[in-house]
Amino acid sequence: MADLNAVLTRLNDRLLRLEGELFVLRSLARATLTAGDDHAARMRKLVEAAKVALDDEAKRPLDKPTRKYVDAATALVEELLVEPTPARPLFTVIDGGRRD
Repeated sequence: MADLNAVLTRLNDRLLRLEGELFVLRSLARATLTAGDDHAARMRKLVEAAKVALDDEAKRPLDKPTRKYVDAATALVEELLVEPTPARPLFTVIDGGRRD
């Protein structure tokens, strides 16, 4: 039983590490996509290509774990392809104070 606990602990550690890496990669991809330069255009093409590949993969007969993986990856790619709403300013300067 100790061996099973060790294996489960290692798998859990790997999953947590992968989840953290995915968060970082998603943040980097989002920052690149919103940069508005040629890198953003290149990144958008890469993400769109990933979407096409995932759509093709989803049409194939897949086992349940692989289906869940493909669905999660598709959701991530679709999230990246959505144009972000522009952020509102953190504060507003009111022009109405003292004038010298």
